[in-house]
Amino acid sequence: MTGALHLKWTTHQHDCDSFEGERKTSALAFAAAFSVPGSVDNEMDATATDPAETYTYRLRCKKGSAFSPYSNEMSGSP
Repeated sequence: MTGALHLKWTTHQHDCDSFEGERKTSALAFAAAFSVPGSVDNEMDATATDPAETYTYRLRCKKGSAFSPYSNEMSGSP
């Protein structure tokens, strides 16, 4: 897969309604990047296409209207 980043994670909280993912770059602060159902453990970010950029992601579980703390940060370049 060129020109994109594929994110995969392991969850220890199995009752999430969804996972909310945020992304930042060297020029931009964290902002919403994706939302997937709670049973999903991966996402492809087709907009992360600059090989000179490092993209950093963090996740949190959403259950109802409540959110978990953010995960550790994951970084990569396409």
